[in-house]
Amino acid sequence: MPEQSNQPVFREQFVNEPVSVGFPWRLFIFSLVIFLLSILIYFGLKVGYENYLQNQTTSLDGQLNQLANAVSQQDQQQFVNFYSQLVNLKTVFASHIFSGNVFPFLEKDTLPQVYYTDAKFTGSGANLALTGQAASLQVLAEQMAEFESATELQSATLLATSFNPGGAVSFSIDLVFQPSYLATPQ
Repeated sequence: MPEQSNQPVFREQFVNEPVSVGFPWRLFIFSLVIFLLSILIYFGLKVGYENYLQNQTTSLDGQLNQLANAVSQQDQQQFVNFYSQLVNLKTVFASHIFSGNVFPFLEKDTLPQVYYTDAKFTGSGANLALTGQAASLQVLAEQMAEFESATELQSATLLATSFNPGGAVSFSIDLVFQPSYLATPQ
């Protein structure tokens, strides 16, 4: 029975009154302040800053018109023509092939026992067709190995060979240069 006497005391200590669920006023006021502040900032930017930017645009347009009027129409046309010519020259020089680079290459990479009798250079494909003679087939093989190891070339192709009296070998070779090698003067 002692348990019954403790139960009313327990209720008095821990269950004083029913919990009431009400409206969260603090959260509502905080949210309302944030909302009103964001509306105020929006209208401030919309009315104030937009007008400021519009005035700046108008001012810069006026300055641009003053500069355009300061230069005569004839001078403007001459400048446009000159600029157009510069752009065209830049395009032409960018695609220009320096065929003079072929001679230092041949001088550097030709063996002493090899000489050329004919050379035809095609700029559009960066091809060089060589006809010549080598002292022997071994020398021709060494010359081909020299061409194949050259970084200036994309490819070296032996097109034809013929043996001459005395052991000499006539040949025809097609060399294809790297475009970057012919793009700048050496």
